[in-house]
Amino acid sequence: MEELSQIRQKIYLLNQKRWKLLEIIMGSGKLLTASFYERMTRCGNPNCKCASGELHGPFPWIYQNRKGEKLISTSCVADKVEDARQFSENYKIFKENWAQIKSLDEEINGLVTRIQSLNEVDAKEFIKKVGEKRGRKRKQSEEGTKGQKN
Repeated sequence: MEELSQIRQKIYLLNQKRWKLLEIIMGSGKLLTASFYERMTRCGNPNCKCASGELHGPFPWIYQNRKGEKLISTSCVADKVEDARQFSENYKIFKENWAQIKSLDEEINGLVTRIQSLNEVDAKEFIKKVGEKRGRKRKQSEEGTKGQKN
């Protein structure tokens, strides 16, 4: 019984952590499902400083790769750089918290399975033993005698 109590307590604590993570996710704001980074480039002019190794930039860049969709890798619009940076960071935090929630769910599921195994009763306890009369036949014979008495 003590083990069951400990499991319940652990589930309670895990659910508290899960709820805090959900609150963060629900308040995460706008999400840019892409990576934001700054990139250095070469312009291709053989007489430019970048040809000798001193690159241009940094330039704000967005990279997005979704399954089944076209890859996006492009420079960011100048007046949206700060939004892109913030929304990309929001998405990164969102993904990290979502991964933690999934991990907590797996742990909770394992504990619930443990509760089931601790509380499980063997079905053999409810099976009639060899030689015992079956209830249905007894009922039918009792009903038959009741009908004869009236």
